[in-house]
Amino acid sequence: MGNKALNFCKGLATAGLRSRWPLTSISSLVTFCFYHCLRAQAEDQIGYRFEQYREDNGRMGVETDSVIFDLQPKSWLTLQGEGVYDAISGFTPTGSPPPNTITFIGSPPPSGASSSSVPLSHMKDARESGSLGATLSYKNNRLTPQISFSEESDYISRGLSFNYLADFNDKNTTFNLGWSHDWDKVLPHGFLFQEATKNSEEILIGVNQLLNPKAVLTANFTFGHAAGYLNDQYRGVLFDNEIQGDPITPALEPEHRPGDRERYIGYVSLTQAVTPVNASVEVSYRFAHDTFGVDSHNVQIAWYQKLGKHVVLSPMFRYYYQNAAFFYVVRLPDYNTRPTYYSADYRLSNMETFAAGLSLNWKVRDWLSLDLAYQRYVMKGLDGITSQSAYPSANMFTLGARIWF
Repeated sequence: MGNKALNFCKGLATAGLRSRWPLTSISSLVTFCFYHCLRAQAEDQIGYRFEQYREDNGRMGVETDSVIFDLQPKSWLTLQGEGVYDAISGFTPTGSPPPNTITFIGSPPPSGASSSSVPLSHMKDARESGSLGATLSYKNNRLTPQISFSEESDYISRGLSFNYLADFNDKNTTFNLGWSHDWDKVLPHGFLFQEATKNSEEILIGVNQLLNPKAVLTANFTFGHAAGYLNDQYRGVLFDNEIQGDPITPALEPEHRPGDRERYIGYVSLTQAVTPVNASVEVSYRFAHDTFGVDSHNVQIAWYQKLGKHVVLSPMFRYYYQNAAFFYVVRLPDYNTRPTYYSADYRLSNMETFAAGLSLNWKVRDWLSLDLAYQRYVMKGLDGITSQSAYPSANMFTLGARIWF
């Protein structure tokens, strides 16, 4: 599997943690099948990857161990699979604004009330996940069914997907059609006191077009739908007048998001060989709109520079922007007159993120390759209301190896 596929595996590895920490990635089971079906090498391979995500100031940390295999026992059959273990520990915002912005009437302020940083809650968990797929090939057609699972202390997910690829025009054009469905259970933790369910589905249609011997264009469209418990059970909204308790003491109450969400995602990328310097460049753009009212733009550029015969050095830069969800709030005045939907999760606010990194692939031997990567990730709020202390910055390190046979 190529670097793209391994990067996508990381996207899968973090998907179940979406209620906890903000790794930005484009992850879907359909895309996973797409990258696996386009086997970058003819050889079978197995691989191991270690990844570390560390937010600044000791906030949230995740360490990931993943093992993958990609085997072709028959000319018409390819087997792919992965196993992932995540160890999560650190602190995450509760949804409350900084204590020094809260007025406490009729009671002494609590310890730490002068702090200008958002309150954090401690979190520690582990996650085990995996997937198994098979690509069935017949002439210019490839079908990939896949099953997946993920389990952690507060979340259980089961997934099924199918992806179909067809080559046309002397294999210069590849049509891609995919479908995936996840059946999730959200277990009682935080503000959630009884088990809840969530179902999500994605449909993808796309095309890869060889424009000339040195350029490839990729374009696809994804429709996604999720229904059920879509709240983050660990985040609340601060009410200045909490009618259920002391009416003059601010209190944090569970957030309430819509129970249904649709997403529409368009993606286009162009890969161009730069022959004079033995390199290639890939530029991509992704636009997404959802029924939460969030429109997002993601632009990325990556350069793949070959150094000699065995080393590829790849710098990259990514910029992401989104407006706020229609129900995003920092705090609310009165619980008794609250709106239908509300959330103070900073990930639903008007914000932007920057990521820059450098990766190295070294083919040490014909049967062994090593992957090294570093990425710096920075998130910034843009609404002028949400405290900047809510937004994390992080370092990500990767070390991997693959054996070819």
